[in-house]
Amino acid sequence: MDQRYRIAAEDWIEFEEEQHQVTGLTGALVRLRSISGHQQTIMLSVLLTDASFRALAAPPERADNGTAGLDPGGVLATLKNKQARDDALELEAHLHEATTGYRSGSSFEAEPGEPRPQYHPNLLLTDRVAAKAAELDLTERRVWQLLDEWEEKGLWGLVDGRKARLKNPLRNIDERVITAIREQAAAERLDSSSSVSTRFRRRCQNRLDEDYGADTVALPKPDTFRRVVKLLLHRSPSDPAYQRISDANQPDRTFGNVIAHRPGQVVMLDTTPLDVLAYDPAMNDTYNVELTIAIDVATRSILAWRLTPLGTKAIDIGLLLADVMTPEPMRPQWADALRYQMLRVPYERHLSVDERLAEAAARPVIYPETLLYDHGKPYKSDVVKRACRTWRIDLQDARKLKPTDKPHVERLFGTIREQFSMHVAGYKGFNVAHRGKNIEEQARWTLDEIAEFFAEYVVAVYQNQHHSGLHLHGFPDLHVSPNEAYAMALGSAGYVDCPRDPNLYYELLPIADNGRAINSYGVELNFLIYNEDVLYQFRRTKSPYDNGRWPIRYDPRNLLHAYFHNPRDDAWYTLRWTKALSDLQPFTDITLREAKRLVELRGGDPKDKDYQEQIATALWDLQNRTDAPETWTKTDRTRHTRDRHRAQAQAQDEARSTPAVPAAAPPPRPAADTARPTVPALHAVPDLTGEDDDFDPFTVQPAEVWNPHTSQEG
Repeated sequence: MDQRYRIAAEDWIEFEEEQHQVTGLTGALVRLRSISGHQQTIMLSVLLTDASFRALAAPPERADNGTAGLDPGGVLATLKNKQARDDALELEAHLHEATTGYRSGSSFEAEPGEPRPQYHPNLLLTDRVAAKAAELDLTERRVWQLLDEWEEKGLWGLVDGRKARLKNPLRNIDERVITAIREQAAAERLDSSSSVSTRFRRRCQNRLDEDYGADTVALPKPDTFRRVVKLLLHRSPSDPAYQRISDANQPDRTFGNVIAHRPGQVVMLDTTPLDVLAYDPAMNDTYNVELTIAIDVATRSILAWRLTPLGTKAIDIGLLLADVMTPEPMRPQWADALRYQMLRVPYERHLSVDERLAEAAARPVIYPETLLYDHGKPYKSDVVKRACRTWRIDLQDARKLKPTDKPHVERLFGTIREQFSMHVAGYKGFNVAHRGKNIEEQARWTLDEIAEFFAEYVVAVYQNQHHSGLHLHGFPDLHVSPNEAYAMALGSAGYVDCPRDPNLYYELLPIADNGRAINSYGVELNFLIYNEDVLYQFRRTKSPYDNGRWPIRYDPRNLLHAYFHNPRDDAWYTLRWTKALSDLQPFTDITLREAKRLVELRGGDPKDKDYQEQIATALWDLQNRTDAPETWTKTDRTRHTRDRHRAQAQAQDEARSTPAVPAAAPPPRPAADTARPTVPALHAVPDLTGEDDDFDPFTVQPAEVWNPHTSQEG
């Protein structure tokens, strides 16, 4: 008759001449842990049919002081009781003398007077054991037992268990309580912080009641419960939430290493809020700033960066790639030691390839092969994909919420915080727990000034500072700087010339969906009408493109203009919004969406003929508020600051995209006089000559500010 067995978790069995505890059941599989610490998974049917299997009525008695599964040598080396270890070493010397005649165990290391007559190697082992038992005041049987334990367990077998007992602080804690604590902590890893003694304890008890029945398993007392939680969890539920969330994002496997052997092989991109508030003197207000950065893994060099108001655009990422392959220009106030020629590279040879390096700063110019970026929406846009396709750059995205996939750039953000951000007036800390009281009052630098400070930090400090992750080949103790690593890498990998395309800015801009038709009044884009003289010769004509419509590009940072490529002269032209107040009042796509929302709230319909006028009126109303600062809300001030800074960045990118032309041979301009460039050079103060040299700006009377509210009175 077959015997039946009931196996549950925590039961003890005997299998293959060794005792095991059942640690879990998964379908037809059983997880076992032997008394020595070995773990295995076996099919239940195989286990029950094995001839060596039998159930144990009671758990086996452990005689190893709780050291099952541990390294005996490691246990001995970490004993806090030094006397127990010294006694074991002394006893081992006695056993060496009883078995070999020498306390060291070898005749080559004999001490003076060895071997003693009663332990001479020529004597029988039984005689020497008897002599040692008499010397130690032990029975001969006890000495033979010590020899057996010494042979089986080594030095650990000679340790007095009463003096070296390993303490298990969880010995008296129910395994079900331990499981509930771990499972509840995993369920709350993304929640807000809470007290261990209140919410977390209550939820653990609820979990136990649901799994095993009400009042079946009780939690320990509150003080004991807090100690158990501290022992089991790396992050307590009462720890700051950002720390627990950061730990939860770590992968549950061994961290890999991103290795690059040459400059540009792997370039990491990422965006993070800069821990500094920027000041807007026009608004007398502060606002948050985002930092987008590109770092070369092989040399740890910061290749490019962009500081923008909160909300980085896809065009910013696309133009950041252009910055990677564009030399950083020298500033007039920078020392000559920061020039590109100080990188200890073949400067004259590089200059013959790229004349832009003549006035460049000491920052590597690298052609990227692979970009590693996160899942942010700007990085996955068509602008970035189109730019990488144009330059034959491979794209590799990191996993969601896995900052360990791009550890170099994440660690760089910490370095920037320690060396730059926290030393700038307006530093606000990286979370509210580190934020000061009057940060807004301390902020004094504009976004452009912070960008200049950061550029100087990168070129003068970071690129020349020894990096712990970079070392001289063959000398791991000699660390080098990113600039030195770049110079060494050029010797082995060579210099790759970066492409230079003056039309790159326009080609990176997004294209209106399905193209646009050129009508008698111009082209319509986002319910706005753009027009210019150059469109006259293409009105009501089909384009040479496949769908017969004309591709119109636009910059979402400034919708005052759109851009048209003339296939007849291969030139780019700027189209101006017909309802624009002036070029001094730019607006972004976010502002346009706000205007559309206001129109729709008033019952506007995009199918109406006057929808264009309604949007123009809504934008007019939004822009007129800039003339009445006393009526602005926080949202209005933020919108105005964002639009103005993004328009400035757009104008700078547009101006930089225009190739330099010698003054002696200016190129012919089209008759319409609208070919690029149309953005003049920006000057902080206009040049004054002649009698204007005595111009006093304080004598100029300010113009009256138009207030739409007061103009409607009466």
